[in-house]
Amino acid sequence: MKKILFCVVSLMMLVMLAACGNKMDSNKRSISKTTKSSSSAISVGSSRKDDQSKGSSSKNIKMNLSAIQNGNFSSLLNGDWKMIGAKVNYHKGNGLEFDTSQVDGQLSISKDKIVDDQLTLERRSLMVNGEEEVTKIQNNGKTLSISTENDDEANWALTFYPIGTTTEYQVDSNGGTNKQNLITVWMSNNNYTQVFAQDNPETSNTSSTTSDKKGKQSGLWNTDKDDKLESFISKWSKTMNQDYQKYDGTNELKVSTGMSYPSDLANETVKGQQASIGWSKDGKGSYEYNVVAIYNHNGTLPPLPNRITYCFAFHNGKPVVLVDQSRDGGGDFEETQNVKLNLVLMKLLKINFLRSSLI
Repeated sequence: MKKILFCVVSLMMLVMLAACGNKMDSNKRSISKTTKSSSSAISVGSSRKDDQSKGSSSKNIKMNLSAIQNGNFSSLLNGDWKMIGAKVNYHKGNGLEFDTSQVDGQLSISKDKIVDDQLTLERRSLMVNGEEEVTKIQNNGKTLSISTENDDEANWALTFYPIGTTTEYQVDSNGGTNKQNLITVWMSNNNYTQVFAQDNPETSNTSSTTSDKKGKQSGLWNTDKDDKLESFISKWSKTMNQDYQKYDGTNELKVSTGMSYPSDLANETVKGQQASIGWSKDGKGSYEYNVVAIYNHNGTLPPLPNRITYCFAFHNGKPVVLVDQSRDGGGDFEETQNVKLNLVLMKLLKINFLRSSLI
């Protein structure tokens, strides 16, 4: 009897153990499925997040003309702006030419302001040397132009060309429309146009300034501009078979006619009229003509004495080159008329307002 009871109990225990084993296997399978499902969900979620991240990192470089017209320049901030050339008339019989060697201009862009040297576009207004100008806006749906309207003074224009809207400014010979957003800065003086292009933001760091050269100095006049002018005069004088002496900022520059600069600037007239002329290291003096550089050539051929004296100055904040070739008595300055040299100086000095240059 005891043996029978023992067998029955043993059999029941085996059945119970088998049932527990099946339940544990079922729980393991359930846990495994849950783990796999969770892992899959995490993987999918991560993938979607990566896709979203990639999508958000791709910056929109579309030029928003409507926003720009209303003074919001945010659509211009996705990529560096660099000068790729200038449209110039060198008076060689070819008319206006697109010169890709002129790339020294700088365009500074922020959310609400665009600055190109003395020209500033803020909100819907153009300002020259801080003075607001009468402004005209033209938007044909493809391009946008914002310009000044002066009857008797120099005029300016900023024109915005979204990708694929112009064939006028070709950097290469492939033809077709522009593959980059473009901004042009036109000046009526000499009909000169700077052309700036926007780099692809994926290949350049976003910046509000097209070129941030180390050591660049600000202001109307500085050591950098003075050095570049001196270097140019040194080369240019050789082509003219003339030698020029520069006022060094300390010792008086004496010329063959007996005058001495900058002291005798006070005795000079401009176009026969009395004018306030004086030396100013940075171009921001209190004179009508603030002279920042003086160069003189004493002639060696008769009639003697003769000289050519150039004064680079700022008149009401605008650069001007004055020349005096008088031989007797007090001197008399006038603005020079050589257009070609004017354009060269604009390139070297990044000065856009020079209306004339050396003879």
